[in-house]
Amino acid sequence: MKRRRATPSVDRLLAIAFVFMVAVALAGLVSQDTAASFTGSSSNPSNTLRTLNVQPPASQNNPTSAAAGVVNLSWTATPTAPGAGHTLTYIVMRGAVGGPYSTIGSTSSLSYSDTPSSDGTYEYVIQAQVTGGGTFTSGNSAAKSGLSDRTVPTKSITCNGGSCAGWFNATVSVTVSGTDGGTGMGSVTRNVDGAGQTSTAGASATFNVSGESASHSVVYFTTDAAGNASSSATQTVKIDLTAPTAPGGITASTGSSSGQINVSGTTAGTDALSGVAGYRVYYVLATICPAAPYGASQYFAGNPPAVPLVLTGLTSGQKYCMYLHTVDNAGNESADSNIGGPTKAK
Repeated sequence: MKRRRATPSVDRLLAIAFVFMVAVALAGLVSQDTAASFTGSSSNPSNTLRTLNVQPPASQNNPTSAAAGVVNLSWTATPTAPGAGHTLTYIVMRGAVGGPYSTIGSTSSLSYSDTPSSDGTYEYVIQAQVTGGGTFTSGNSAAKSGLSDRTVPTKSITCNGGSCAGWFNATVSVTVSGTDGGTGMGSVTRNVDGAGQTSTAGASATFNVSGESASHSVVYFTTDAAGNASSSATQTVKIDLTAPTAPGGITASTGSSSGQINVSGTTAGTDALSGVAGYRVYYVLATICPAAPYGASQYFAGNPPAVPLVLTGLTSGQKYCMYLHTVDNAGNESADSNIGGPTKAK
């Protein structure tokens, strides 16, 4: 007698179908490149992030730049786009050099401008964060230093390497310079006699001021690399190129103390621009005048020649010839006065 084949039950058929569907689903999951590679933590690691490699942004290979109090950061990243259904955000973190770091903001672009509350050197790291099918955050990028600078640079001016006060009797070499302890010096700017501003990159600029005038004007200021500018200042540069007139009517007489001769004149020298500063008496040991050379001299500030100028330190009992020069405030000297002497020193 032939045995009949048993018919599979409905439950068994359903079980076989379920196993088949699970196998197909797993095979499809593997074929869709679901492997996600990321560094850091995920708020939902059981979810799968498709076709995306969540890595820290590339080293901030663009140099940071600074405006007044602002640190500008930029970087490159992998990937540059997260793909459909995902959002890519960059987390910006700041700290002292060497860390630790705290989050100061986020952006979807490849740049960020930070405005620290105080000036100083800071270090920045960037994280990449992807959301969609979970939230995945990369580790830190390489650290990059940035400097916040709100402090204006210093400024100073020199003339012929020294003070600009007083008078000069030739073309003046003027140097404007500045220092900055933050981002460093950017440029030096000057305007001479209203001819227009000229800027020179760096920490100093040297230029000439020439021509006779009591009122050459140099307006100057300095700017640092962050764009902070000092206040402007104005320096007057005075140049007198013209010699004063010589005194006249010079006479000499023996002084009242050992080694002295009194020198006086009837006409004072004059100077129209910088004014008369004093008189210089040139003298030489001689028995007949004129004589040469008149190498030795003594200067008398402010004294009019009508008041005797007393030469001292001469050889007692010896005769001398002498003449005077008027000296102006720029250091110009007049031509020779008439010759006085020979006169014996006491």
